[in-house]
Amino acid sequence: MNRAVLAVDIGTSSLKAAIIDIKGNALAASRCRFPETRRSCVDWALALADAVTILSPLPELAAVSISGNGPTLASVDPGGNPGPTLLWNEPVRGAYGGKSLFIPRLLEFRDRWPAEWDAARHVLSGPEWLMWALTGEAVTVLPERRFETAYWTIPELAEAGLDGSRLAPWVDAGTVIGRTGTGPYSPRIPLPAGIPVVAGGPDFYVALVGTATVEPGTACDRAGTSEGLNACTSTPTPAPGVRILPGALGGLWNAACLLPDTGAAFHEWRKSSGQSGRPYPEIMREILASDIRPRHGEAPHPGRLLVEDIGFSVREAGERLAAATGFNPAWRLSGGQARNALWNRMKADMTGFAFELTGTPDGELMGDAILGFTATGGYGDVREACRAMVRVAERYEPDPGLLAEYSEKYLEWKDAR
Repeated sequence: MNRAVLAVDIGTSSLKAAIIDIKGNALAASRCRFPETRRSCVDWALALADAVTILSPLPELAAVSISGNGPTLASVDPGGNPGPTLLWNEPVRGAYGGKSLFIPRLLEFRDRWPAEWDAARHVLSGPEWLMWALTGEAVTVLPERRFETAYWTIPELAEAGLDGSRLAPWVDAGTVIGRTGTGPYSPRIPLPAGIPVVAGGPDFYVALVGTATVEPGTACDRAGTSEGLNACTSTPTPAPGVRILPGALGGLWNAACLLPDTGAAFHEWRKSSGQSGRPYPEIMREILASDIRPRHGEAPHPGRLLVEDIGFSVREAGERLAAATGFNPAWRLSGGQARNALWNRMKADMTGFAFELTGTPDGELMGDAILGFTATGGYGDVREACRAMVRVAERYEPDPGLLAEYSEKYLEWKDAR
């Protein structure tokens, strides 16, 4: 039987899961939303239980591989009881001037819930808590060793006045950390016992893996509520407006530009214009049909103004990355925006870039599957798995005529800023 991986990704509002086979085919998928009125880590376990029920009957599983957003934090006391949950997008108080993304949130957690902090045996990120729920093993997943300063170091914890004893030991992403059936929440989640549980890690990292942005010259556009353009390079390429991070694999680097609210801006406009009940494709068809240059005396379509602002922001970020890296890549699409074919075409026309949609638009889930098969011997390494499993399903090239029209407006847009 062709074995598969149960890939799981914890988002802000829902848990996504998919059954992906060793050839990269998504055999089934589900999305289970969290309650809007509660903020509890237990909701992750309950959502996983619902997802497994939806996806059943399950094929033979090589692994369960788990990723999620961060730094979301949740605690566990010595008796295994869950404590509070601090979501990644909740504001933190106080000033912190270091490089760590986790220390200011650890401080917020401690100051907001001092009794629960004192009682905590472990403070874990979202995917780490779910791994613990399945296996009873507490770990901190480090996507790549060079990310340690973005998490914490012992001197930085001490300087911030934090006791690091609540923080679980490091493991590398793509590590088997335990097996199903041994964790405190195993009875609630209808998975067979004995399946290896693999540390996927943070969602941005597994999305790089899942779009095969793991070799110099490859790139991805990960777009949902926010948007990040990422290009893999062999050397750090510092430039204004470009963030340099370690790459998905050792020895490589990731040049990135973040657009914090492209999806959120469209969602807010959709809501404020009274169109919350209309499907996205229907709205995009109306925008696409509107005039790029309105006739004299006519007002431009407000939705067009918004999507052009988003598209030109993507173009500016892509041009910045191209100048820094010397690459002119095809951008692999991932995330919720990738599912909108009309928007993918418009984005190509507005930017002049080529965009590629893979067989699994959720790069996080494909990245989890790649790490799951690599960890359990299905492939020799991540590169081999990426080459075998990530395939382009559709390519969007800019229309020369439309690109010329948009290029004129792009220059006007830049001059007006």
